[in-house]
Amino acid sequence: MAAPKVVRLAEYRQNTQQMHIDDISAQAFLFLQEQAQEHDLPMRALLREHLLGLACVVKAVEGLDEAQNWLAMISDEINHAGSIEIQ
Repeated sequence: MAAPKVVRLAEYRQNTQQMHIDDISAQAFLFLQEQAQEHDLPMRALLREHLLGLACVVKAVEGLDEAQNWLAMISDEINHAGSIEIQ
């Protein structure tokens, strides 16, 4: 029996969305790297400050519990090298 050639629309949309998220994330990283080099800043310090700023925004907009959930997911990702899904 031949494999079905039907692509599930939800799966296609999710894959397309993830592709765009990955692309935008890569562009953001490259921008930060370029700016760090241009201003002779340590990339590690810039990334740490950027992540702290993101966590503060999540806390301000979504609340402390949601910020802690995000940090827990990030911690799990670092510890287990699995994939995370932010909703």
